[in-house]
Amino acid sequence: MTAWTRWKIAIPLTGLSLLMLIPAVFGTWAWWSENSTTYRALSVVICLVTAATVATALSVGIRPARDTPWLRIGLVALGVLATCGLAIVRRSF
Repeated sequence: MTAWTRWKIAIPLTGLSLLMLIPAVFGTWAWWSENSTTYRALSVVICLVTAATVATALSVGIRPARDTPWLRIGLVALGVLATCGLAIVRRSF
């Protein structure tokens, strides 16, 4: 797989992950003092999972691969789903 093809896959995945990370970090920072301890802890976990998703999405473009890196693409999708699930759980607090 060429570098250009890897980056054509990685750019949308990274963009989606950043669209989740930036508001998560800003919201955690902006309303830190107004939320409960459980809500804060879940917010930090969401930020960490989303940051790991960004790193995995970037690794699709950075690390060479012979075939399509389906495992890393799947990990990005799993990270997005995990973040959404954690947000649903956090909303109950």
